[in-house]
Amino acid sequence: MRRIVLLLFIISGCVDIAQAQRDAQFSQYHMALGYYNPATAGTTGNLDLIALYRLQWLGWDNAPKTLFANVSMPYRFLNKEHGVGVMVFNDVQSSIKSMLNAGIQYAFLKKAGKGTFRAGLQLGMISLSDDGGKVILPVDSLGNPGGSDEAIPASKVGSKSFDANFGVYYHTDDWYVGFASMHLLEPEFDDENFSDFIERSYNFVGGYNIRMKNTLLELQPSVFVQTNINMYKINVTTRAVYAKKYSAGLSWRVDENIARNGWGDLVIMLGATFGKIEGGYAFDAPLSGMGISNMGSHELFLKYRMQLNKPKTGKSKHKSVRIL
Repeated sequence: MRRIVLLLFIISGCVDIAQAQRDAQFSQYHMALGYYNPATAGTTGNLDLIALYRLQWLGWDNAPKTLFANVSMPYRFLNKEHGVGVMVFNDVQSSIKSMLNAGIQYAFLKKAGKGTFRAGLQLGMISLSDDGGKVILPVDSLGNPGGSDEAIPASKVGSKSFDANFGVYYHTDDWYVGFASMHLLEPEFDDENFSDFIERSYNFVGGYNIRMKNTLLELQPSVFVQTNINMYKINVTTRAVYAKKYSAGLSWRVDENIARNGWGDLVIMLGATFGKIEGGYAFDAPLSGMGISNMGSHELFLKYRMQLNKPKTGKSKHKSVRIL
Protein backbone atom coordinates (compact mmCIF):
# COMPACT_ATOMS: atom_id res chain seq x y z
CA MET A 1 0.00 0.00 0.00
CA ARG A 2 2.87 2.40 0.76
CA ARG A 3 4.24 1.80 -2.74
CA ILE A 4 0.81 2.61 -4.24
CA VAL A 5 0.60 5.84 -2.26
CA LEU A 6 4.12 6.83 -3.31
CA LEU A 7 3.35 6.10 -6.97
CA LEU A 8 0.19 8.24 -6.89
CA PHE A 9 2.11 11.09 -5.27
CA ILE A 10 4.86 10.94 -7.91
CA ILE A 11 2.30 10.91 -10.74
CA SER A 12 0.52 13.92 -9.29
CA GLY A 13 3.76 15.80 -8.78
CA CYS A 14 5.01 15.20 -12.30
CA VAL A 15 1.92 16.15 -14.24
CA ASP A 16 0.69 19.61 -14.85
CA ILE A 17 -4.43 22.02 -14.62
CA ALA A 18 -5.51 24.33 -17.28
CA GLN A 19 -6.25 27.78 -15.97
CA ALA A 20 -9.44 27.71 -17.99
CA GLN A 21 -10.20 24.06 -17.22
CA ARG A 22 -13.80 22.93 -16.80
CA ASP A 23 -13.53 21.32 -13.35
CA ALA A 24 -14.52 23.40 -10.35
CA GLN A 25 -12.06 24.95 -7.94
CA PHE A 26 -13.26 24.51 -4.35
CA SER A 27 -11.15 25.87 -1.52
CA GLN A 28 -12.92 23.57 0.96
CA TYR A 29 -12.10 20.54 -1.17
CA HIS A 30 -12.30 18.26 1.88
CA MET A 31 -16.07 18.82 1.76
CA ALA A 32 -16.33 18.39 -2.02
CA LEU A 33 -14.52 15.08 -2.48
CA GLY A 34 -17.79 13.64 -3.79
CA TYR A 35 -17.41 15.96 -6.77
CA TYR A 36 -13.81 15.04 -7.50
CA ASN A 37 -13.73 11.33 -6.63
CA PRO A 38 -16.75 8.93 -6.70
CA ALA A 39 -14.83 6.40 -4.59
CA THR A 40 -15.53 8.58 -1.51
CA ALA A 41 -19.28 7.81 -1.61
CA GLY A 42 -20.40 6.57 1.80
CA THR A 43 -16.98 7.04 3.42
CA THR A 44 -18.25 8.37 6.76
CA GLY A 45 -20.72 5.52 7.31
CA ASN A 46 -23.57 8.03 7.57
CA LEU A 47 -26.17 9.46 5.24
CA ASP A 48 -24.49 12.75 4.28
CA LEU A 49 -26.17 15.65 2.49
CA ILE A 50 -23.71 18.34 1.39
CA ALA A 51 -24.29 21.63 -0.43
CA LEU A 52 -21.44 23.96 -1.39
CA TYR A 53 -21.73 27.37 -3.07
CA ARG A 54 -18.82 29.40 -4.42
CA LEU A 55 -18.79 32.99 -5.66
CA GLN A 56 -15.61 33.69 -7.59
CA TRP A 57 -13.95 37.11 -7.86
CA LEU A 58 -16.55 39.19 -6.05
CA GLY A 59 -16.80 42.68 -7.52
CA TRP A 60 -16.40 41.67 -11.15
CA ASP A 61 -19.38 41.78 -13.49
CA ASN A 62 -20.69 38.33 -14.44
CA ALA A 63 -18.29 36.58 -12.06
CA PRO A 64 -18.45 32.76 -11.96
CA LYS A 65 -20.90 31.11 -9.54
CA THR A 66 -20.72 27.42 -8.68
CA LEU A 67 -23.14 25.16 -6.83
CA PHE A 68 -22.41 21.55 -5.86
CA ALA A 69 -24.76 19.19 -4.01
CA ASN A 70 -24.10 15.59 -3.02
CA VAL A 71 -25.99 12.85 -1.17
CA SER A 72 -24.08 9.69 -0.25
CA MET A 73 -24.38 6.75 2.11
CA PRO A 74 -23.12 3.21 2.70
CA TYR A 75 -25.33 0.41 1.38
CA ARG A 76 -25.23 -3.20 2.49
CA PHE A 77 -25.92 -5.79 -0.20
CA LEU A 78 -25.19 -9.54 -0.19
CA ASN A 79 -23.53 -9.19 3.22
CA LYS A 80 -21.06 -6.66 1.84
CA GLU A 81 -20.91 -2.91 2.30
CA HIS A 82 -20.85 -0.60 -0.71
CA GLY A 83 -21.05 3.16 -1.17
CA VAL A 84 -23.69 4.94 -3.25
CA GLY A 85 -24.33 8.58 -4.03
CA VAL A 86 -25.94 11.19 -6.25
CA MET A 87 -24.35 14.50 -7.20
CA VAL A 88 -25.47 17.65 -9.03
CA PHE A 89 -23.10 20.37 -10.19
CA ASN A 90 -24.02 23.72 -11.76
CA ASP A 91 -21.30 26.10 -12.88
CA VAL A 92 -22.25 29.50 -14.28
CA GLN A 93 -18.88 30.50 -15.66
CA SER A 94 -20.18 33.88 -16.89
CA SER A 95 -23.38 35.41 -18.23
CA ILE A 96 -22.58 33.58 -21.47
CA LYS A 97 -21.18 30.15 -20.57
CA SER A 98 -22.63 27.57 -18.16
CA MET A 99 -22.32 23.88 -17.32
CA LEU A 100 -24.75 21.45 -15.67
CA ASN A 101 -23.64 18.00 -14.58
CA ALA A 102 -25.52 15.24 -12.74
CA GLY A 103 -24.51 11.67 -11.97
CA ILE A 104 -24.94 8.59 -9.80
CA GLN A 105 -22.02 7.11 -7.90
CA TYR A 106 -21.02 3.63 -6.77
CA ALA A 107 -18.03 2.61 -4.64
CA PHE A 108 -16.69 -0.90 -4.08
CA LEU A 109 -15.07 -1.48 -0.67
CA LYS A 110 -12.41 -3.89 0.50
CA LYS A 111 -10.56 -4.02 3.80
CA ALA A 112 -6.81 -3.63 3.32
CA GLY A 113 -4.36 -3.48 6.20
CA LYS A 114 -5.56 -1.06 8.87
CA GLY A 115 -7.88 0.76 6.47
CA THR A 116 -10.30 0.42 3.59
CA PHE A 117 -9.59 0.50 -0.12
CA ARG A 118 -12.37 1.89 -2.31
CA ALA A 119 -12.85 2.04 -6.08
CA GLY A 120 -15.64 4.23 -7.42
CA LEU A 121 -17.41 4.99 -10.67
CA GLN A 122 -19.72 7.88 -11.58
CA LEU A 123 -22.02 7.82 -14.59
CA GLY A 124 -24.17 10.73 -15.70
CA MET A 125 -24.94 13.48 -18.15
CA ILE A 126 -23.24 16.80 -18.70
CA SER A 127 -24.66 19.83 -20.50
CA LEU A 128 -22.83 22.86 -21.88
CA SER A 129 -24.49 26.03 -23.13
CA ASP A 130 -23.49 29.38 -24.63
CA ASP A 131 -25.78 32.39 -24.67
CA GLY A 132 -24.49 34.36 -27.63
CA GLY A 133 -27.41 36.78 -27.43
CA LYS A 134 -25.74 38.43 -24.43
CA VAL A 135 -22.52 39.14 -26.30
CA ILE A 136 -22.10 42.83 -27.14
CA LEU A 137 -19.75 43.46 -30.03
CA PRO A 138 -18.22 46.94 -30.42
CA VAL A 139 -17.88 46.34 -34.18
CA ASP A 140 -18.99 43.72 -36.66
CA SER A 141 -16.78 41.65 -38.95
CA LEU A 142 -16.61 44.58 -41.40
CA GLY A 143 -15.63 47.11 -38.76
CA ASN A 144 -19.05 48.73 -38.50
CA PRO A 145 -20.14 49.56 -34.94
CA GLY A 146 -22.61 47.27 -33.18
CA GLY A 147 -22.81 44.43 -35.69
CA SER A 148 -22.81 40.66 -35.37
CA ASP A 149 -20.34 37.83 -35.81
CA GLU A 150 -21.16 34.58 -37.59
CA ALA A 151 -18.95 32.69 -35.13
CA ILE A 152 -21.16 33.80 -32.22
CA PRO A 153 -24.72 32.39 -32.04
CA ALA A 154 -27.50 34.97 -31.87
CA SER A 155 -29.33 33.08 -29.08
CA LYS A 156 -28.69 30.49 -26.38
CA VAL A 157 -27.40 27.17 -27.73
CA GLY A 158 -26.09 24.04 -26.08
CA SER A 159 -25.67 20.31 -26.17
CA LYS A 160 -25.61 17.28 -23.84
CA SER A 161 -23.27 14.32 -23.61
CA PHE A 162 -22.58 11.23 -21.51
CA ASP A 163 -19.93 11.64 -18.80
CA ALA A 164 -18.00 9.25 -16.55
CA ASN A 165 -15.53 9.61 -13.67
CA PHE A 166 -13.42 6.95 -11.94
CA GLY A 167 -11.40 7.06 -8.74
CA VAL A 168 -9.66 5.08 -6.01
CA TYR A 169 -9.45 6.03 -2.35
CA TYR A 170 -7.75 4.50 0.69
CA HIS A 171 -8.42 5.66 4.24
CA THR A 172 -7.63 4.70 7.82
CA ASP A 173 -8.45 6.39 11.13
CA ASP A 174 -5.33 8.54 10.76
CA TRP A 175 -4.77 9.26 7.06
CA TYR A 176 -6.25 9.07 3.58
CA VAL A 177 -5.13 9.24 -0.04
CA GLY A 178 -7.08 9.29 -3.30
CA PHE A 179 -6.59 9.56 -7.05
CA ALA A 180 -9.30 10.13 -9.67
CA SER A 181 -9.82 10.80 -13.35
CA MET A 182 -12.72 12.98 -14.48
CA HIS A 183 -14.37 13.02 -17.93
CA LEU A 184 -12.86 9.67 -18.84
CA LEU A 185 -14.32 9.61 -22.35
CA GLU A 186 -13.62 13.30 -23.05
CA PRO A 187 -17.26 14.07 -23.91
CA GLU A 188 -17.95 15.94 -27.14
CA PHE A 189 -20.80 18.36 -27.79
CA ASP A 190 -21.87 18.97 -31.34
CA ASP A 191 -25.07 20.16 -32.99
CA GLU A 192 -26.00 22.59 -35.72
CA ASN A 193 -24.98 25.73 -33.80
CA PHE A 194 -22.74 24.42 -31.02
CA SER A 195 -19.45 22.52 -30.88
CA ASP A 196 -17.23 21.88 -27.86
CA PHE A 197 -15.51 19.14 -25.82
CA ILE A 198 -14.17 18.56 -22.31
CA GLU A 199 -10.73 17.06 -21.89
CA ARG A 200 -9.86 14.41 -19.35
CA SER A 201 -8.47 15.65 -16.05
CA TYR A 202 -6.94 14.13 -12.93
CA ASN A 203 -6.78 14.94 -9.24
CA PHE A 204 -4.92 13.73 -6.17
CA VAL A 205 -5.74 14.24 -2.50
CA GLY A 206 -3.92 13.19 0.64
CA GLY A 207 -4.27 14.12 4.27
CA TYR A 208 -3.37 13.18 7.83
CA ASN A 209 -5.08 13.55 11.20
CA ILE A 210 -2.65 14.49 13.98
CA ARG A 211 -4.12 14.08 17.46
CA MET A 212 -2.43 16.29 20.02
CA LYS A 213 -1.69 14.58 23.33
CA ASN A 214 -3.82 15.50 26.36
CA THR A 215 -5.84 18.09 24.44
CA LEU A 216 -9.01 18.27 22.38
CA LEU A 217 -7.10 19.73 19.45
CA GLU A 218 -6.46 17.93 16.16
CA LEU A 219 -4.36 19.12 13.25
CA GLN A 220 -5.38 18.03 9.75
CA PRO A 221 -2.78 18.86 7.07
CA SER A 222 -3.70 17.94 3.49
CA VAL A 223 -2.74 18.51 -0.13
CA PHE A 224 -4.92 18.61 -3.24
CA VAL A 225 -3.67 18.63 -6.84
CA GLN A 226 -5.69 19.13 -10.04
CA THR A 227 -4.18 18.64 -13.46
CA ASN A 228 -4.94 18.05 -17.12
CA ILE A 229 -1.31 17.05 -17.83
CA ASN A 230 -0.49 20.45 -19.36
CA MET A 231 -1.17 22.67 -16.34
CA TYR A 232 -1.89 22.28 -12.65
CA LYS A 233 -3.24 23.73 -9.41
CA ILE A 234 -1.90 22.78 -5.98
CA ASN A 235 -3.61 23.43 -2.64
CA VAL A 236 -1.65 22.95 0.60
CA THR A 237 -3.87 23.16 3.67
CA THR A 238 -3.66 22.92 7.45
CA ARG A 239 -6.84 22.80 9.53
CA ALA A 240 -7.16 22.79 13.31
CA VAL A 241 -10.23 21.11 14.83
CA TYR A 242 -11.14 21.67 18.48
CA ALA A 243 -13.39 19.25 20.37
CA LYS A 244 -14.58 17.91 16.99
CA LYS A 245 -16.86 20.96 16.81
CA TYR A 246 -14.92 24.05 15.79
CA SER A 247 -12.37 24.37 13.01
CA ALA A 248 -10.10 26.97 11.45
CA GLY A 249 -7.56 26.63 8.70
CA LEU A 250 -5.23 28.19 6.18
CA SER A 251 -4.59 27.08 2.63
CA TRP A 252 -2.17 28.22 -0.05
CA ARG A 253 -3.03 27.72 -3.72
CA VAL A 254 -0.59 28.06 -6.60
CA ASP A 255 -0.68 27.12 -10.26
CA GLU A 256 1.71 26.85 -13.19
CA ASN A 257 1.47 30.63 -13.71
CA ILE A 258 3.13 31.47 -10.40
CA ALA A 259 5.81 33.45 -12.25
CA ARG A 260 3.06 35.67 -13.70
CA ASN A 261 0.45 35.59 -10.92
CA GLY A 262 2.91 35.95 -8.06
CA TRP A 263 2.22 34.13 -4.81
CA GLY A 264 -1.18 32.68 -5.72
CA ASP A 265 -4.08 32.74 -3.24
CA LEU A 266 -4.25 32.57 0.54
CA VAL A 267 -7.43 30.88 1.81
CA ILE A 268 -8.88 31.41 5.29
CA MET A 269 -11.40 28.82 6.51
CA LEU A 270 -13.76 28.68 9.48
CA GLY A 271 -16.24 25.96 10.42
CA ALA A 272 -18.47 24.67 13.21
CA THR A 273 -20.58 21.60 13.97
CA PHE A 274 -23.83 21.70 15.93
CA GLY A 275 -25.38 18.29 16.37
CA LYS A 276 -26.08 16.81 12.95
CA ILE A 277 -25.34 20.03 11.07
CA GLU A 278 -21.93 21.30 10.01
CA GLY A 279 -21.22 24.56 8.23
CA GLY A 280 -18.18 26.40 6.95
CA TYR A 281 -16.93 29.50 5.16
CA ALA A 282 -13.80 30.16 3.12
CA PHE A 283 -12.36 33.41 1.82
CA ASP A 284 -9.77 33.44 -0.96
CA ALA A 285 -7.45 36.42 -0.68
CA PRO A 286 -5.45 36.95 -3.89
CA LEU A 287 -1.84 37.76 -3.05
CA SER A 288 -0.96 39.33 -6.39
CA GLY A 289 -1.83 39.37 -10.10
CA MET A 290 -5.20 40.24 -11.56
CA GLY A 291 -6.96 38.92 -8.45
CA ILE A 292 -6.03 42.07 -6.50
CA SER A 293 -8.55 44.01 -8.61
CA ASN A 294 -11.49 42.15 -7.04
CA MET A 295 -12.73 41.48 -3.50
CA GLY A 296 -11.65 37.86 -3.42
CA SER A 297 -13.71 34.69 -3.68
CA HIS A 298 -16.22 33.43 -1.12
CA GLU A 299 -17.38 29.91 -0.40
CA LEU A 300 -20.04 28.43 1.89
CA PHE A 301 -20.88 24.84 2.67
CA LEU A 302 -23.60 23.13 4.70
CA LYS A 303 -23.62 19.47 5.66
CA TYR A 304 -26.34 17.39 7.31
CA ARG A 305 -25.34 14.07 8.82
CA MET A 306 -27.85 11.34 9.61
CA GLN A 307 -26.50 8.35 11.49
CA LEU A 308 -27.63 5.06 10.03
CA ASN A 309 -28.63 2.17 12.27
CA LYS A 310 -26.72 -0.81 11.03
CA PRO A 311 -28.48 -4.16 11.34
CA LYS A 312 -27.18 -6.43 14.08
CA THR A 313 -25.18 -9.41 12.89
CA GLY A 314 -24.60 -12.77 14.53
CA LYS A 315 -26.69 -14.68 17.01
CA SER A 316 -27.25 -13.56 20.55
CA LYS A 317 -25.39 -15.60 23.16
CA HIS A 318 -27.89 -14.70 25.89
CA LYS A 319 -30.66 -17.05 26.93
CA SER A 320 -34.04 -16.16 28.30
CA VAL A 321 -34.16 -15.97 32.08
CA ARG A 322 -37.20 -18.20 31.93
CA ILE A 323 -35.10 -21.21 30.92
CA LEU A 324 -32.00 -20.63 33.03
